[in-house]
Amino acid sequence: MRFVKVEGAGNDYVLVEGPVADPASLARRVSHRHLGVGSDGLLLMGPAGDGQHASMRIFNADGSEGLMCGNGLRCVVRWLVERRGVSDDVLSVLTASGPRRGRIGSDGRVSVSMGEPSFVPEQIPARLAPGPAGPPELPLPPELAVDPPLAYAVSTGNPHLVLRVADVDALDLPALGSRLQADPRLPKGANVHLVQREGAARLRVRPFELGSGATLACGTGAVAVVAVARALGWVDQDEVTVAMPGDVLAVRWSGQGEAWLTGPARLVFDGEWPDA
Repeated sequence: MRFVKVEGAGNDYVLVEGPVADPASLARRVSHRHLGVGSDGLLLMGPAGDGQHASMRIFNADGSEGLMCGNGLRCVVRWLVERRGVSDDVLSVLTASGPRRGRIGSDGRVSVSMGEPSFVPEQIPARLAPGPAGPPELPLPPELAVDPPLAYAVSTGNPHLVLRVADVDALDLPALGSRLQADPRLPKGANVHLVQREGAARLRVRPFELGSGATLACGTGAVAVVAVARALGWVDQDEVTVAMPGDVLAVRWSGQGEAWLTGPARLVFDGEWPDA
């Protein structure tokens, strides 16, 4: 089985053209950092009709299937242009969250549509009441030492929790993230993000993702963070820079309608997996 190792802002994946008999098992094996290729998950490509250029499924490193992946989607757009010769100005990829568009800018960075963020508890899903500004609020126990002691829930195709902190490096993210992901008020768990405000249009973020743990970047998470930040007044610009451990992403969202995510995407190397 041939594959392409891809990465966007340090979020890395093994991209494979299907079909694959057991993608969950394959994702676990190829993602292993020592016994496999090493990645945050598997991108499984397939054909798509109705005007789409391809379909994409995302499997996390633990084999669970995700609904959407912003960094992976940007890599797919790059792959379609460089390996499949797609020359259209705007590409369309079918995901589990619906069709998404993408394009490569003159600077080489890739922009993708991410749908409209949702604060509706049933759509996240979350058994939480909406807060005064819109995002549902999850009260945090005092021993977590987070001020304000709230996590804000939002969906950007995947469920997310956003916590504003003074210093994203001061907390034990794996311990905090694992605890919050197991909260019974989140039926499908959530990606957890620590957010530090660095200006009216800049945020620093550390992500902890479902099925993959601490990663260098999270595309849907960048959009989720900006959506919450706009709703709560942490930022006041339509385009916000999100600095993650792997690289810097840009999110454009006016406060309504679909959001766009822009960042790097790279095909790292080709390889063969011997026992698929």
